[in-house]
Amino acid sequence: MGRQLELYISSPQSCDYLTGQTSQSIFISPDVTITPEIYEYLISIGFRRSGQHAYRPHCDACRACISSRVNVHQFIPSRSQKRVLGKNKDLSFRAIESGFSDEHFDLYLRYQAHKHAGGSMENFGRKDYKAFLCKSFGNSIVYETRLDEQLIAVAITDVFSDALSSVYTFFDPDYSSRSLGTYSVLQQINATRQLNKVHLYLGYYIKDSVKMLYKANFRPIEMLIEGEWVSYSKEANLAFQSSAPGSPLSF
Repeated sequence: MGRQLELYISSPQSCDYLTGQTSQSIFISPDVTITPEIYEYLISIGFRRSGQHAYRPHCDACRACISSRVNVHQFIPSRSQKRVLGKNKDLSFRAIESGFSDEHFDLYLRYQAHKHAGGSMENFGRKDYKAFLCKSFGNSIVYETRLDEQLIAVAITDVFSDALSSVYTFFDPDYSSRSLGTYSVLQQINATRQLNKVHLYLGYYIKDSVKMLYKANFRPIEMLIEGEWVSYSKEANLAFQSSAPGSPLSF
């Protein structure tokens, strides 16, 4: 806080989440050394990371991307989420050191081919995968979900002094009926509690994006609105934009 960091803005490109929309992001200069402490502050004001690049959506005419997080000490799983935990009691969920694994990479390719066929990440090579999921700001771990010895899900997670951040999760499409995405978030919430931390960051909620809508299921949920974190109960209508259209983009 209080330190000035050099920023860059991307050129407009097709939005990955909203059909027919263009998007732009601001990036922290790659010349800046981002420590876990700096990134913990950045994520609290709406930034995320892709590999070792910290960015934040910065679109002139759209405010649909809303940073979201869960206060794990206030969260209570719904009945359907309890059923997900119940039907997956035979799974193991454990943290391992972050790093490249052929087993993880093979599962990632299967997930992308099934879940996001034709997407830009479906044809990632090992170099792309390592840059995206194996590089971080020095505070990343990997949670493996296994059925006996078989790997069926991987969750990349950042660890901070007072929070965890869910970076990316992928799973075996043959086990889609187990709701492994929901299961992984619930287990990361439990892990955040066990580590005596307060928040699990979930990334951006986008009301009109099927890919991002699932985050609304983890209530109460906190969203970054007009630069302030606002809590929404299970009964509340969620915000659909982070600020009013046309308002200055600031942080």
